[in-house]
Amino acid sequence: MPLPWGEAQDVAPYALMEHYAPKRLREQEEHEHQNPGIRARDEAKFHNACNHIRYRRAHASRWTQFWVYLWGLGRGFSYIALGIIFLIMLPLYALRAESIEQVVNYLYGISYFLLPLPLACWLIGHIVVHRLPSHWVFTPSKGPLWELNRQTGMVTVFARKPGQFRQYGIDGDFVRPFYEFDAAVHVLPDRQGIPLYSLHLVHRYHPFRIDFMPVIGRQSSDKDSLALWDMWQNYMDTSKPLPDIPMWEEFRHLDPVTAEHDRRSGREPRYWRDMDDAVFKEAVASMTQRVQQLDTLSRPNIMASHVLYL
Repeated sequence: MPLPWGEAQDVAPYALMEHYAPKRLREQEEHEHQNPGIRARDEAKFHNACNHIRYRRAHASRWTQFWVYLWGLGRGFSYIALGIIFLIMLPLYALRAESIEQVVNYLYGISYFLLPLPLACWLIGHIVVHRLPSHWVFTPSKGPLWELNRQTGMVTVFARKPGQFRQYGIDGDFVRPFYEFDAAVHVLPDRQGIPLYSLHLVHRYHPFRIDFMPVIGRQSSDKDSLALWDMWQNYMDTSKPLPDIPMWEEFRHLDPVTAEHDRRSGREPRYWRDMDDAVFKEAVASMTQRVQQLDTLSRPNIMASHVLYL
């Protein structure tokens, strides 16, 4: 589902708003205060960046992904098993059994079959992720995947190995201007056939694309993908201030256009970071309502007056 260029609204996906809640921002500030330079060191180590200059993304290492998946899937399947036992099997056994003791024996038998493996995965994963030193578990990948650079206006798809893009006549990373990319919402069904949406940035002249699924996940509605496209257009447009959402607030004074906008509008520098939970909840609800009202698909595509779409 191709998306038009232009008329971007000042919106952001729900997932990004929730992830950068004021409490989390204050915790990050305190962590930086106690460990000066820790953020910059972590960004360099893990190949990620999120500031007024660039947004760069990298996968976690396979080692890290293994333990996180072990913990998450173990917890998920444990809940599923408990649901099967108490919501399905317990009523069935209660109707069939001749005594409470027989019901208990039935439940013990099914629990012995369903629970040990997911519980063990959950326990082991939890110990590894939450109890062991973080530098043992959270290790960097080989390098970044992609980058959107507000300062240069360029988009980079990083080569993960030497000569990866040589078949396209490119030696090294694939670097092109943001305006050479078009946005599209991809729709993929899950195992139950329910459609899930994710935003892709697709280069107009080469077979390169960026999947933004790691940024907000796959969503059950296309609205978050539409909001993300508007957000990226605003972020990469240096004639506009940075999108006014929590994730970029601490960098607003470092971006000249944003700093001038905030000076003229009298914006409070710590508007998001000092916000209490109740007000933030209202702000997220307001943003969600604006996202639901997006009319992206009915907008004219301003890029069509500059390029010929086949």
